[in-house]
Amino acid sequence: MRHDSTADIPAPVEDVWAVLVDVERWPEWTSTMRRVKILDGAGIAPGTRVRIAQPRLPVLVWTVDEVRPGEAFSWVSGPAAGRTRATHELTVLPVGGTRIALGLDQRGLSAVFGVLTTGLTRSYLRTEADSLRRRCSAQ
Repeated sequence: MRHDSTADIPAPVEDVWAVLVDVERWPEWTSTMRRVKILDGAGIAPGTRVRIAQPRLPVLVWTVDEVRPGEAFSWVSGPAAGRTRATHELTVLPVGGTRIALGLDQRGLSAVFGVLTTGLTRSYLRTEADSLRRRCSAQ
């Protein structure tokens, strides 16, 4: 099961990237996050684990599996039999500004849970994309 959301942000990709990868500060600008704590190191890098507490969802530990500096990162949570992967991708817009594309891909047992939370998941992705747009537009 896959969910996606996008938003166009009137800010340079470098500024949006700086806000996006400062994950511990996400609760300051999006209501979908209660607490975000990096468990390994000081920033987003492959192998970094991040504990995330969200309203109405269990606390999960996500492991960064890919980083393309200035462009994208993704992280995964759950065992192989029930894996969820979240993607965060930036694209420079031809007319200026940046597009954020957020995705959540749920496989196996995670997809079963995903069926029960489809509305919440879609709402959270939309809120996160819109909140990032507002945060970066205000800077």
